[in-house]
Amino acid sequence: MGNILIAGVMTAQATGLFSQGFVWAVLFGVLLVAVVAYAICRWSLSRERQKMEAELQKMRAEHRTELEETKQGVLSGVSRDLLTPITLIISPLQQLASEPLADDVRVRVQMILRNAQLLLHQVNMLPAGGKGNVMPALVPPVDAVMTQVATPTPVPTPTVKKEIKEEESKPVGIDDSNVAKVAANRDDLPEENSEEPKERFTLLMVDDSPDMCRFVHDYFRGEYTVITASNGEVALERLEENDNVDLVVSDVNMPKMDGLELCKRIKTDLRWSHIPVILLTGRRGDQLEMEGLRLGADDYITKPFNVEMLRLRVKKFIEKRENRQRQFREKMDVAPSEITITSVDEQFIQRAIKICEDHMSDTEFSVEVLGQELSLSRTYLYKKLINITGKGPAEFIRTIRLKRGKQYLEQTTMPIADISLEIGYGNPKRFTENFKAEYGMSPSEYGKKVRAEKSVK
Repeated sequence: MGNILIAGVMTAQATGLFSQGFVWAVLFGVLLVAVVAYAICRWSLSRERQKMEAELQKMRAEHRTELEETKQGVLSGVSRDLLTPITLIISPLQQLASEPLADDVRVRVQMILRNAQLLLHQVNMLPAGGKGNVMPALVPPVDAVMTQVATPTPVPTPTVKKEIKEEESKPVGIDDSNVAKVAANRDDLPEENSEEPKERFTLLMVDDSPDMCRFVHDYFRGEYTVITASNGEVALERLEENDNVDLVVSDVNMPKMDGLELCKRIKTDLRWSHIPVILLTGRRGDQLEMEGLRLGADDYITKPFNVEMLRLRVKKFIEKRENRQRQFREKMDVAPSEITITSVDEQFIQRAIKICEDHMSDTEFSVEVLGQELSLSRTYLYKKLINITGKGPAEFIRTIRLKRGKQYLEQTTMPIADISLEIGYGNPKRFTENFKAEYGMSPSEYGKKVRAEKSVK
């Protein structure tokens, strides 16, 4: 293009059309255009170079982050994998340290326990999986533990009357067929046998480590029945097979189905939603705990743990259950939320109480009807009501009726015979017997007591 312009200028000079000044002006313009084009080209190249450099820096940063996350994940996995064997070293040693030992044996125990604690300290320095999270000290410091070992105090251990094998951990079937039948005269539910021995508390231990399952089984077998499972899927099979599980202790990290999913399945199934779930985890963090609580977990224990601490947690759950059952027995108008631990169970108890109240004066009302309206089999209905209220189905119905009868005695002057009919007793004598068994006095005696208290006020 420049050559064409120059040729045009020279032609114009030859023909005398332009002056010499004009020619220089045109040449300057051409030069200016070239300089501007060159500057734009350099700027574009520089911008592209900066862009490429920024992309390269971004890729390097992402690669570093990915490597760091991979490293953190590997270290976190290693730390979690080490916590179960460390638990199985430290917990038995702590038990052994609490027993009388010969001096030479005590020295060896001290040495093993000290080195196990040092190993745990190194594991605690590994990342726990969360950003910037390091596992807290999970057991007492070495010095504190060694002090305990140096001056042990014997710990009472439960007497084992019978060696319990895993095959014997299967639950005893519950036959409440007689309980469910209505009495021949149809005026009341039959008495449930309160003299039968209570079933042993049953614990389901879920961990992919056979040694951990065996350790917990052996530790608790003198007090409780222990059933074991290697992962969440097997645990659900155990729950299907055994209708008397009272507590589930589950590791979080397991193949096939982890502890969080198992907890979710338990807490959303009406048959099992009343069962407390304790999760064992090798990592601690707000996100994990929030997720567990959202799914209904009742407690967390961080590995490695002292098995005695687990024993205390189990006893605490038993105490809480007994307190809820006591509230149901003693309070006149107990709120379902006061005796349940999940919203599923709260709704269940609300429905059960409402069904009983709707059939209050129905002398034909039976356990079968209650189970049908609650969509639960006889076995699961029995176990669920026993766990939440401490009463079997027949006793549950009877308790609701007697509470209503007590209200009539407190708030009205109705004759005993009329009250018994209002609450589904065709036979006033039967009502009197049940009332006295529940409250320690006959309906007439209770009515006199209430009237006397009102007159004093």
